[in-house]
Amino acid sequence: MGKRHPNLPAWQWRTPPRSHQHGTNHALQLIALPLFTIGFLLMVSGVFSLNLASVAVGVVGLLAAVALQHHGRNLEARASEASSDQHLLV
Repeated sequence: MGKRHPNLPAWQWRTPPRSHQHGTNHALQLIALPLFTIGFLLMVSGVFSLNLASVAVGVVGLLAAVALQHHGRNLEARASEASSDQHLLV
């Protein structure tokens, strides 16, 4: 195993990966990932407890999380296209 960074969470916040350069995309990811997890757990618990309402809310949560992630990736793609256009102007 490689050597672990001494303060990994602080390091991750200081140096975001290239895929999360757009601030809104990063915020959407922070909302979408817990929403996806909660939606999945609700859906699974609803299936095992035979509760249709939990299944429905879980599916809506999953779909909302995927939609948020998709929107964030679209923002990221537009931001990278705009930054590559700026290099052409210089």
